Amino acid sequence: MSDRHILHAAEKLVHALNKTLDENLPAEIAEIVKIHSAGAAAAGVAAGWIPGAGGLAAVGISAGFIWSMYGRINAKIGLPLTENVVKSLGTGIATNLAAYFVGGLITSTVFSLLPGIGSVGASVVVGGTSYALTLASGYVYLKLLANIFLSGNDPTRMDVDSFKRAAENVVASENMKTVIDDAKSSYTPPKK
Repeated sequence: MSDRHILHAAEKLVHALNKTLDENLPAEIAEIVKIHSAGAAAAGVAAGWIPGAGGLAAVGISAGFIWSMYGRINAKIGLPLTENVVKSLGTGIATNLAAYFVGGLITSTVFSLLPGIGSVGASVVVGGTSYALTLASGYVYLKLLANIFLSGNDPTRMDVDSFKRAAENVVASENMKTVIDDAKSSYTPPKK
């Protein structure tokens, strides 16, 4: 997923908030998504070295980066959602997207059981998976918030189930395979 897609989603959110006076805000929001995606990738690379379980560990690690990313986005736009709502929403979105990553997690598990080069391969796969999952989760969250604000709803008055249904609608309305594929292709593995 190109920086342009994330920036466009951030611009749409800022427009929905009527905060267009701050022309730097969309770029700052997009940067939050990119920083957390890079952090999840680095943690995923490290987790990929765990034989057999690195892929699953990386999913849990990615969830932490997603929760933190959502919290930082909310702080940046002045949206006071509770930690419970943010964690539930982050977990729900990541779970909805996880089906797109099953193949990568199976591949990383098989690779990680091979000594040496297998561990290297597993770490690259897991790093890319963590990056793409976090980036796609950020994209979905930006679209979700924009949709909520554009529909005239107040997110501070929504319960967790309403957020999850709205997130499922975003996932259903987007071509998530393309979003995920773009996110995966934008990942650059770390050099030795």
